[in-house]
Amino acid sequence: MLQSRESQIVRRIGERRIRRALNHASDTREFVIGPGVLSRLPPLCAAHFPGRKILLVADANTFKAAGERTFQILAAAGIPLVEPLIFPGRPMLSPDYVHVERLRDRLRKTDAAAAAVGSGTINDLLKRASFEAGRGYLIVATAASMDGYSSFGAALLLNGFKKTLECPAPRVIVADVSVLRGAPPHMSAAGYADLLGKITAGADWKTADALSVEPIDPLSWRLSQPRLRRWVGRPEGVPRGDEAVSRDVFEGLTMTGFAMQALRSSRPASGTEHLFSHIWEMQHLEYRGIPVSHGFKVALGTLAAAALMEVLFADELGASDVERACSIWPDSADREREVRDALEGTPIVEQAVDTCLAKHSGVETLRRRLLKASRMWALLRRRVQRQLLPFDQLRDMLQAAGCPVRPEHIGLDRERLEGTFRLAQMIRPRYTVLDLAYETGRLRECTDHIFSSKRYFP
Repeated sequence: MLQSRESQIVRRIGERRIRRALNHASDTREFVIGPGVLSRLPPLCAAHFPGRKILLVADANTFKAAGERTFQILAAAGIPLVEPLIFPGRPMLSPDYVHVERLRDRLRKTDAAAAAVGSGTINDLLKRASFEAGRGYLIVATAASMDGYSSFGAALLLNGFKKTLECPAPRVIVADVSVLRGAPPHMSAAGYADLLGKITAGADWKTADALSVEPIDPLSWRLSQPRLRRWVGRPEGVPRGDEAVSRDVFEGLTMTGFAMQALRSSRPASGTEHLFSHIWEMQHLEYRGIPVSHGFKVALGTLAAAALMEVLFADELGASDVERACSIWPDSADREREVRDALEGTPIVEQAVDTCLAKHSGVETLRRRLLKASRMWALLRRRVQRQLLPFDQLRDMLQAAGCPVRPEHIGLDRERLEGTFRLAQMIRPRYTVLDLAYETGRLRECTDHIFSSKRYFP
């Protein structure tokens, strides 16, 4: 009885927290999570899509997991439905824009709103299709596999290239933990890794804030960070489908999405660890012939980011170090050559050149920033260390959750992982610890230390 009362109290506190978050979300109006919440679908559809029929969209796997039950619940309640659109379960559904066009045209033809049943790809396809059709949609989540449920924008393949297209997040998110806990373990593990990566993303943001590059937004920080350690605190429950753990991970991922909605930026969710993932995605990283999931790439990226932060802040930064960094700082022409040499033959080389030149400081601007960093180095180190967990602990947590922790676990070798440190610094304007290491002239030195040590990636 005592445990039941405690569970009720925890649930009520969680519901109040979610309501507060929804007050700041720009797109999502309802987030319902708990066991058996599929039963709440009829009133949600009636309230948020009045006068519209509902088009259920799933693939064969997600239809079996929750789509068939969703359709039955809506039909039994008298919600008007059109014939569902069910993609094949194999091969894996691609986030190709051609599917967006098909879904958009079906929505327009039937004047329906979509109820998506699935996770990343299904959600992204419906997110963009519903936007182009001029209406909102509802998502029934089938796995706590990523933070994209509640984020704005959809990552889609357009003419063969992955691109994030602007579009609102779902109007309603329904997460039945009885469904989430039954997801394939590798999908749950991927979501856990994506959530754990917010630890290093937060350390990057603290670094950018301290150096007056990008201030921390208090609201977005409150939505995504204070409960992060609780959300990731029971990794051993991920592979066994523990109900409370499934709820914690999904709530954490969704709250991070709300932080992105509020800020209209992915900064609350993405730092160095995601830059590594982006590089490997561009390289079409596969393991045993299967594309590596976003979350598993982020797992290795998180470990790489934590290793870099530990090594960089282990040393001091004095005035003489600043002058040395300024003396070897490349001019714009040399920097362009560096980027072109590193990314020659890739589809993003021109974009990377533009990005790097836009954030490439003149030597006097660099000197001012590094002198500020040297004066507050001890404070900055403490801020980063308080945000981080030790590398060994992060690795153990990922391993307990069923995530990869060594480069070979995702089809990488040590040399390719080491080379990613240099490439990842070049591809996005966001200031991270990679930029601080590069600006201090220590990026190569730090990576040499990481890969000569038996501690990090032996």
